[in-house]
Amino acid sequence: MNKPTITPYKRHAVMCVGKSCGENMPLLKSLKDKVMKAGLTESDGNAVRVNRAGCLGVCQQGPIMVVHPEGLWYCNLTEEKLDRIVEEHFKQGNPVKEFAFYDAS
Repeated sequence: MNKPTITPYKRHAVMCVGKSCGENMPLLKSLKDKVMKAGLTESDGNAVRVNRAGCLGVCQQGPIMVVHPEGLWYCNLTEEKLDRIVEEHFKQGNPVKEFAFYDAS
């Protein structure tokens, strides 16, 4: 049996787009665009995979996003916050702790 393949990635960002978080599909699309424009979709060891979740189980201060492997949870996401997260966390490896509410690392 042939197994599926996937492009390797360094981080996995999962954003809630459920009803409690305001159904933020436009913000999710924006995050995907920002990641692409930052060049973080290529298989160069820094790639970031972005996916949506219907609900992450934290229904306050959404939209919420969890980033693995760090296990860092962000809340109250906006376009401006995503800009900093992409630049500082995804590109430079420095999580934006002031936007986070939980850090499993």
